[in-house]
Amino acid sequence: MSEIVVALRDVWKYYVVQSKPVAVLKGVTATIRRGEIVGIHGPSGAGKTTLLKIIAGLEKPDRGEVVVDGYLITALDDDGLASLRNTVIGFIPQDAGLIDELTVFENIELPLLIAGVDREERRKRVEELIDYIGLRGREKALPRYLSGGERQRVAIARALANTPSVILADEPTANLDWDNARRVLQLFDRIRRDFGTTIIIVTHDPRVLEFTDRKFLLEDGVLREIPSI
Repeated sequence: MSEIVVALRDVWKYYVVQSKPVAVLKGVTATIRRGEIVGIHGPSGAGKTTLLKIIAGLEKPDRGEVVVDGYLITALDDDGLASLRNTVIGFIPQDAGLIDELTVFENIELPLLIAGVDREERRKRVEELIDYIGLRGREKALPRYLSGGERQRVAIARALANTPSVILADEPTANLDWDNARRVLQLFDRIRRDFGTTIIIVTHDPRVLEFTDRKFLLEDGVLREIPSI
């Protein structure tokens, strides 16, 4: 397995604002290794979510290349990207992205269903994940009956269902008090130790960076690594 799991090479992204192209990402270049927890910090509107979506294959850059676990995702078609997102990449949106009509069990099961995993293997895997995140007894609960911390743990379990190489988390602690935020960050650390998963966290909260191996600042479209003190 390659040590480098995510490689960004001169990535540019433009949006049109009042009929004029505005660069949101400007030549972003970085490499992230297997099993690392990386924090990307920056002010609102700096392009953090855009960068995360580009790594996930949810948006395409206007220039540059993105490689995830050996796949040049900027060269894949929509079907290839969808397959990659269900196997190699786990994505956790800022609002957790749970489906309100599905139970905890069903939300976690969904990626396995899409991947065509048979029923018994799905049941076993989901039950293992429910135990792993500490929500045994809440399998049949709908998301609206969960606390913010519980919702986030379900979102993490769903992202982990197909044992991806990388999990991308967009502001995973934004709607949590600090005690629950810390539990979520400790869960990420446990996942990387247990599974060797690379985890990239986008955050505006500098406290989150204390739980990361490397830290980056994204400001005015430019990404730079923050040296360790």
